[in-house]
This record gives sequence, C-alpha cells and structure tokens, in this order.
Amino acid sequence: MKKKHYYIIISTLITCGLLAFIEHGLEINYLIKTGLKIILFFLTIWSYIILFSDFRFKDPVNLEKITFNEWKRIILLGLSSATVVLIAYLICLPFIDLSAIKSDLTDRLGITTTTYIIVGIYVTFGNSFLEEYFFRGFIFFNLPKKIGYMYSPLLFASYHIPMIAFWFSPTLIAICFVGLWIIGLVFHKVNERNRTIWASWMIHICADIMIILIGLTLFY
Repeated sequence: MKKKHYYIIISTLITCGLLAFIEHGLEINYLIKTGLKIILFFLTIWSYIILFSDFRFKDPVNLEKITFNEWKRIILLGLSSATVVLIAYLICLPFIDLSAIKSDLTDRLGITTTTYIIVGIYVTFGNSFLEEYFFRGFIFFNLPKKIGYMYSPLLFASYHIPMIAFWFSPTLIAICFVGLWIIGLVFHKVNERNRTIWASWMIHICADIMIILIGLTLFY
C-alpha cells in the first residue's frame, strides 16, 4: 500500500475512535455531537487533500455520471431498502425494548417529542450524506478495491455500534453489526459503476425514512 492508503486507514480509525468516545464519554446533547462529527469528518478529508492532492470534494457527488436509467435503478434500490428495514423491524420487534430506546434518546441525547421531527429530517438527509461521503466517497474510493471492500464496511459497522449500545441485547447488537457490515458491502457495490455516492445515498435516505417513521411510534 502507498502512504496515502495508510493515512486513510489510520486517520479514519482515529476519527471513529474519537466519535465513539464523544458518544459515551462526554455528556453533551445530539446537536453538539453532530457538530463535532461534521468537524472531524471534514478535517480528516481536508488534511488528506492537503497532503496528497489527488481528491476533490466534488468528486463523489459528480452528477454528470448519472443517466436517467441510472436514476431509475437508484430509486428502485431506495424503495427496496425501506421495505427491507420494515421487514427486519417486524421480525425483531418481539426482542426489542422500545422503552429503553426512547429513554436513551431522551435522557442521553436530549431528543424530545418536540425535536424528534427536526432530528429525523437531519438524520434522513444530512447525516446519511455525511456517512455516505465519508465511508464510501472518501474511504472506499481512495483505497485499493480489495482493501476498500474489507476495511470500509467493517469501520462503517463498528462506527454505528456505540450509537445503539444501550438499545439492544448483546445478541441483537452482534446481529446489527453483521447487518451493517453487509449493508456496507452493498453500498460499495451499487456505487462502483459510476464512482459516486448517489446510489448508496438514496438507499440510505429511504432506509432512514422508514426508521424515522418507525421511531414516531416511540414519541407519538
């Protein structure tokens, strides 16, 4: 591997490690945690650009590579992802403590009935973009293919575990890890054709819409 590949792996490991600490090591609300995430993601990518000069912020979101037929494929994938999320939720519902999830969202993250909709909109469109850009647009596209397929999905899955650590039993956490790892692989595969994040972002948006709709039952 080249120096830039080692930099990507080391810097993103540090970034996600810091985010895990922020998630549980600092008593701050969701808004502040989101701001720190944006800063850390930006600094990691910006420092790479400064050091190696072979990546531009606009590269992963280049619309010129997306044809009309590609948009149809992307939308179909997105709708399919929402259906999968709903089916998975219904299957796992008997094993989920919904009150524990609501308590964590309210007590630890400061999300209330009033702010849930605002947070839900951000998660659906803003946070999903940040994650797709960072894990697919930056990490995956800038690593050798085999390494990218191994490293990025594992980091993506690991990055999410601190966020849901208080929601599920250890068994369900393990299942979520495997599921997130598989999702990461799928996201990479659908992006490979045109090397943009539009396909995975649409899937991510639709999945998050379903998750937020399910979450409405906790607050309303």
